[in-house]
Formats: sequence, structure tokens, C-alpha cells
Amino acid sequence: MQRRLPPLNSMKCFEAAGRLLSFTDAAKELNVTQAAISHQIKVIEEFLDVPLFNRYPRRIVLTEQGKALLPTVTEVFDKLSIAVESISEEQSSNMVNVRLAPSFAAKWLSPRLKYFWKKHPEINVNLYHAHPAVDFEREDVDIAVTYGRGKWSNVISEPLLSLDFFPVCCPRFMENDKPLTDIDNLRYYTFLHDANYECWAEWIVLAGVDDIVSNKGTIIDDTNVLIQAAIDGQGVALGSAVFVEDHLKSGRLIKPFDITLQNDFAYHVVSTEQKLLNPAVQAFKDWLLNQE
Repeated sequence: MQRRLPPLNSMKCFEAAGRLLSFTDAAKELNVTQAAISHQIKVIEEFLDVPLFNRYPRRIVLTEQGKALLPTVTEVFDKLSIAVESISEEQSSNMVNVRLAPSFAAKWLSPRLKYFWKKHPEINVNLYHAHPAVDFEREDVDIAVTYGRGKWSNVISEPLLSLDFFPVCCPRFMENDKPLTDIDNLRYYTFLHDANYECWAEWIVLAGVDDIVSNKGTIIDDTNVLIQAAIDGQGVALGSAVFVEDHLKSGRLIKPFDITLQNDFAYHVVSTEQKLLNPAVQAFKDWLLNQE
């Protein structure tokens, strides 16, 4: 059976005006003009061919037909609102907001995400990129992958990926007048640092050439930019296999020394007890920790 229904917008204006008994208040609630409310009421009255309001200089009163129609219209809009809200809440509960470093997202997470979506097609993932530790109270983030020692307060943190560090440089650094075939020649090159001087300092001590000053050079807080600077010959960087393997295979970068540093820094999966009550967030965390 074909439904004979008046315009939805007109019904919405009638419901607000009938419930509030004021065209002015209905206009404020719906964020339209009073003239628009009056026009839409006339549209529905012409559609039904009956008056729904008795209009007086300072007030309006529902007619008998208006009184009969209003409860049904209000109930319909209430049920529609509940249904829409329910769908929105369900959609929201299946959305996971993830914050992580751009380099980690590009080299480690991005190639694996297709496997998560294959396993959990019902879960949507939003990726946000930043370096500092996340503030879950201020940021709309459910889970983060953060680089550090894992000692952050008021969060649940589990190690995901440890890194190995070794020098990498462009091929011509192996062939000039101070070639990096000799580890002592490092003193003649610019050190490229990822965020701070600490990692290079540890590597130089490990290599036994601690007479070389490490707290000099260029600090770059994005690993992708750091590696590109090494490829461009701007200096020598400490690379990790997960970030430089492709460049080593292609010959864009060279690994001049076989001395590799392992420290207590790692990428950690970080969230809170409250966030992990959401099954979608817990599912994403479990999937991350089970990746190789």
C-alpha cells in the first residue's frame, strides 16, 4: 500500500510548534525563522485540508484535529530519534582512533592493516600521526603506538617492537678521501640524530670509539625525514632494519659497520583500562600484539 504522508519538514515544524505552543519557540528550537515555521504549518494544513492551530494575537492553540495528531507525530519522531542514536552509538563503538608516529605507520603498520580488516571487517580504524606520548584525557584517541621505555603513568603499556640501531650512509661516503671503511673517520661526518643525541652516544661507546664527540650534528624528529637525509648525503644516521631494509637492498644506503646497538627503547601499545572496555579497541590491541 502506498503511504500518503505529508512533507517531513512540515511535520517536524508542526510537532515543535504543537509541543511548545509557540511558533517563536519552535523557530528557536529548529534554528529557522518564525516565518518558516508558519509557512510549513500552512503546508501541512493544506495537505490535510484542516486547520491544526487556532491563531490568536499573542498565542496559538491546537484545534481538535491538531490535538489528535500531535501525540502520534511526537511518538514517531521520538522513535526515529532513538533508532538514529542507536545506529550512531553502534557505529561509534566500532570506530578505533589510533595515534602513532608517521614512520612506524608507513613502514610497519600500513602493510599489515589489510590483515586486520580481513579479520575484523566490522571495525573502522582512524589513524592519527604524532610523536609525543598521548594524553588520553585531552585527546580523542583510543590506543597509541608510542616509542620509549614504556614508563608512562596512568596507562596500560605493552612492548610491541624493539629496534636495532646501526650506522647507515649514502654509498659515496665509502669512496671519498675519508671513507667509512675506517670507523675512526666517523669524526669527519655530520651525525643525523632521531629526536635526541642519546642513541648515537650509546652506539659510539659500544663501538669503542668514545673519543668521538656525538652530541653534534642535526636532530630530526621524523624517522622518514632522517633516513631521506642520509640517502641525500647530508650525514650518517642510525637506522633500524624495519625502516632501512628496503634502502639497503636497493643500494640507496650502505651499512658501513656490523656493530648493532640494542637498548631498552621500543614501540609500545598504549591505552587505558577505560578505553579497553570497548571490544573494538581490545580487538585492535590484541591484533597488534600478535603481529610478527
